[in-house]
Amino acid sequence: MRKSYIWAAAITVGLGLWMASPYLLGTSASEEVATERAAAPVKLFKVKVKTFTAISRVAVVTANGVTAASKRVDARARTNGTVMESLVAQGKSVKAGDVLCKLDMASRKADLLQAKASLASAQRDFEATEKLAKNSYATQSKLSSEKARLDAAQAALMSIVIDVGYLDIKAPVDGVLIEKPAEAGSLLAVGGLCATISKLDPLLVVVQISESYIPYVVEGMTAKAKLATGEEVEGKVSFISKTADLATRTFKVELEVANPGERMREGVTAELSVGLPPQLAQKLPGSVLILNEAGKFGVRVLNADDTTQFTPVNVIAQENDGMWVTGLGSTVSIVTLGQDYVRDGEKVEPVVETAEAAP
Repeated sequence: MRKSYIWAAAITVGLGLWMASPYLLGTSASEEVATERAAAPVKLFKVKVKTFTAISRVAVVTANGVTAASKRVDARARTNGTVMESLVAQGKSVKAGDVLCKLDMASRKADLLQAKASLASAQRDFEATEKLAKNSYATQSKLSSEKARLDAAQAALMSIVIDVGYLDIKAPVDGVLIEKPAEAGSLLAVGGLCATISKLDPLLVVVQISESYIPYVVEGMTAKAKLATGEEVEGKVSFISKTADLATRTFKVELEVANPGERMREGVTAELSVGLPPQLAQKLPGSVLILNEAGKFGVRVLNADDTTQFTPVNVIAQENDGMWVTGLGSTVSIVTLGQDYVRDGEKVEPVVETAEAAP
């Protein structure tokens, strides 16, 4: 029994000394353990990286739209009357000054005869009074009254003549008659619509261009358009809106093209192509593009110290095998695999792929 007690006591003392060793020996042992842990290598996240080199590229901005008339003008009545004749059929070409609708004279013929008679009477009375006034047989006041009556008669006749001239409703511009609501027998008031004319030469191609590209489009520059009917045309940019469409953030742009013989029609789908100034751009596979928290397109770039950084890009063109982007400089290393699993400033272990220049 004594030996058992002795062995038990020895084991208890040994355990106590071992547990108290850090306090008996000081902090040197703990520091050695911490140093060993700090010296252990940190395992970095592996990502694939490829270097892309930019080239000078002439980008082409495309936008879909429709053809439109350069002018659309209504021919309206300037006096009241019933349409006696409608002289031009819908869809026909007209020249400025062609008569489209003829209104009836009604009582204007009688009014015209009466106005002419009143003018002749006023003219005779004025001339007679003028002779009398020269011989002092009529006062100057009487002469002035007769002159006023003569002027009023002339004005009344002129008013009727102008009104009669309005009976012929004429085309204000060259073009095609596209609407013709007034037919023979229609009663038109002042402002009533006789016909609507579209001017198709020149023709407009109207599109909406993104705010990203609108700084590169200027009035007067040459651009091309391809119509759904197969025609390919070239013209000048004639109008750029100063105000964006708030829903789409696009600007209205009009291309003016020649249309001799009005062979091209209004309302045809068209694709406008505008060449941009040369830019340094990289062609990237679509898989490397990511969105940041603000919803902007960009790529994750590898810095010289092997940390990553999100860099926004501007997509200037899209092809079947990739996208052309600007905003990255001449040469850049981009994370091509694993970009979604690292953060800005995080150090990574890059696995470099073969360097690539844009074709």
